Amino acid sequence: MKRVFTSFAIMATMLCASAQNQLFFKHMFENKTSDETIVGHGYRDDWGFYKSEDGRFILIDMAILSAVEPSEGIHCLTVTFNGQGCKNEEEAKTILESKVKPAIVALVNDKSNKSAYVAATLDSRKLEIYAYTYKPDELGKEIKKSKLIGKIGDNMNISSMIDKNWKIYQNELFPDQWNYQKIQNQRIIEDLQAKGDVNTKLHIVSHFISFPLDKKEEANNLAAKAKTWKYYVDQVEEEEGVVKVVFSKKSKTDIESITTVTNEVMNLAKEFGGEYVEWSTRVMRD
Repeated sequence: MKRVFTSFAIMATMLCASAQNQLFFKHMFENKTSDETIVGHGYRDDWGFYKSEDGRFILIDMAILSAVEPSEGIHCLTVTFNGQGCKNEEEAKTILESKVKPAIVALVNDKSNKSAYVAATLDSRKLEIYAYTYKPDELGKEIKKSKLIGKIGDNMNISSMIDKNWKIYQNELFPDQWNYQKIQNQRIIEDLQAKGDVNTKLHIVSHFISFPLDKKEEANNLAAKAKTWKYYVDQVEEEEGVVKVVFSKKSKTDIESITTVTNEVMNLAKEFGGEYVEWSTRVMRD
């Protein structure tokens, strides 16, 4: 049985945007009234899919979070297709990733585009696409001319509103910590499987939690409680300006099993004031 060690820093997506993204948003925020050379920020495959608590299925560009900052005059534009619903999660994922995503990609890569497409949502009644722009009227015209957008449905309505602090993106579209973690878990599973991993096998999964340097006592208390929950504590040490706690436990790495474990560890970390950072394991092949 071959094993290949694989480790993943799962918070990187939330904390880091590409240099291209940062440049686009720097121009968008600082030169919004005079810079006519702004182009679309370019497609990056950093879209996550999840089901929200209110029952919507959401496909969202998570990298943009690190570029969000208050900005006067920024509009959130919504394209609504009434009557374009879905029956279940599988159908929603297919529609959003195979039909809606290519339409967004086409608009983003249009050199005349000066907007950021951030999300698409779908429920049993309607489909909505969200974008941020300083020129909602111009963007609306571009969308109406888009052949790919037109293929989504006929009953299209476009509306916009000022959203200086990006509240719609951050509060209504971006996943909470539990759904965010589940998205990352799914990505890790897919990466493991691409390397030949068998997720029904028991893996030794290591979990990493960080504390501020002045919270060493809380870190030790977390480690003590983890032991009572049958975790093996590997490390409680100061490292790179934080107190790092590492403990491990055997589990399968299918999405249901690993998400149950990460939720448990996140709750433990939260109880003692720590922050869940990542998990790692070895590829387990037949």
